[in-house]
Amino acid sequence: MSSRSAAPPLPPPPHPAATARVLSETARAAADAWAQPMETAQFNRALSQLYSVLRDLGIAVRGLARYQTTGNPADPAPLGFPRHVQAGAQHLLDTWQSLDGLLVAEGFGPLPDPDEPGTSLCQAARTAITAWRQPAGTSTDRNTTMERLVAALRFLATAAKNLAAYAPRQRAIELLAVDEGLTGAAACLARAARAPADDAALGSRGGDTPNDDRERATTNSPTASGGSGATGDMNIVTTSIAEHGKTG
Repeated sequence: MSSRSAAPPLPPPPHPAATARVLSETARAAADAWAQPMETAQFNRALSQLYSVLRDLGIAVRGLARYQTTGNPADPAPLGFPRHVQAGAQHLLDTWQSLDGLLVAEGFGPLPDPDEPGTSLCQAARTAITAWRQPAGTSTDRNTTMERLVAALRFLATAAKNLAAYAPRQRAIELLAVDEGLTGAAACLARAARAPADDAALGSRGGDTPNDDRERATTNSPTASGGSGATGDMNIVTTSIAEHGKTG
């Protein structure tokens, strides 16, 4: 009677900080690649990849709110850490959902080169879902993870702006709005990485919620002076398109 050999154990998920480093590197590479003129098929594939990355990062970042800090003695996260992280994740998911009307090009054209920057970026975002599902590490690891994630979002915002430079008018407006959403998410997550003393000052207001955090990120954005809420943002991005057309 033959006995079945046990399946080998699954490898452990990548370290949260290492995952954030790969994400930052691939986002930077995508920003550089998407700054170059593209054929229509390449451009549509880049839009599809951006759409997928926003969705996967929104899911992945939610897990970071549960970061378990280890060490001797353990250095717990600032009191507002989960709130700031959840607000950042919601920014990402809201930005992803805002692109629902965008005609993404998944399934069209030839399969992408597995070594191209957009493909590597998508893989890094998918890996983050697993790596950040039950994150744990020292306080230094936690802060490094957040700093690298903020850098990744800023590179991704640049990537969206680079795509907007070559996009038709309506798509350019949508891509500049993506830039705004990513900037807001980065602002929330940057607050999560601050020292406990800074967070205590924010907490003195009492009753802050993720929605309050998102509103502050929008209010503090350089573009917020053009108006409030979605209307203000759309006025700003429309003005940016008009100015781009004058100089093009």
